[in-house]
Amino acid sequence: MHKARMFCAVLILAATTIAARAAPIANIYNTGVTNAFVTIGAPNIADPHYRIISPTGYTDVTVIDTAFPFPPWLPNTYGLGGSRWIGPSANGQGPAGPWIYRTIFTVPAAAILSTVNVSGAWATDDPGTDIRINGISTGQTSPSFTALTPFTVTSGFVFGTNTLDFYLTNAGGPTGLRVDKIAGSYQVPEPTALALACGGLIGGFVFRPRRKC
Repeated sequence: MHKARMFCAVLILAATTIAARAAPIANIYNTGVTNAFVTIGAPNIADPHYRIISPTGYTDVTVIDTAFPFPPWLPNTYGLGGSRWIGPSANGQGPAGPWIYRTIFTVPAAAILSTVNVSGAWATDDPGTDIRINGISTGQTSPSFTALTPFTVTSGFVFGTNTLDFYLTNAGGPTGLRVDKIAGSYQVPEPTALALACGGLIGGFVFRPRRKC
């Protein structure tokens, strides 16, 4: 009986590790979009999902795209799944120096933490110097405000609230951040037929009548 339980425990552990379904991170957003993932249509609207955490005293807003810095900034995309530039002011003007933009999302307790990942693309003015997950550097950079650079984060996640910080430096004049096609996913273990079969096997051992001598 003891051996059967141990054997099934090993099988169940292996089965629940292998048998898993993918699930999306629900509350992760591009820059400049509504809660419905639709691009905000007007300039000077506070982004509901990102905030400037350094320097202090600034609120990130959607940047007007009918005048400088458009071009040379990469054009916004509109509609469901689009994104647009955000910056410290409606025209993007902000002081020179380092800037940090933060977005927050949730990893549920049911997730297999090692399977969590977030990917997307970003553009910055001026160069993006790092992306940090919960304060941990990923070493990823963005060289340009005329094109999007892909990024992927595959570790450093925690259960519950997670922070994703985008670091950039402004050399002077307009400054801003654009995050596009961001998406996150994780896997959730599922019970399997093997686990159920083991449950029946153990039950058979428990209730099997003893033979009379």
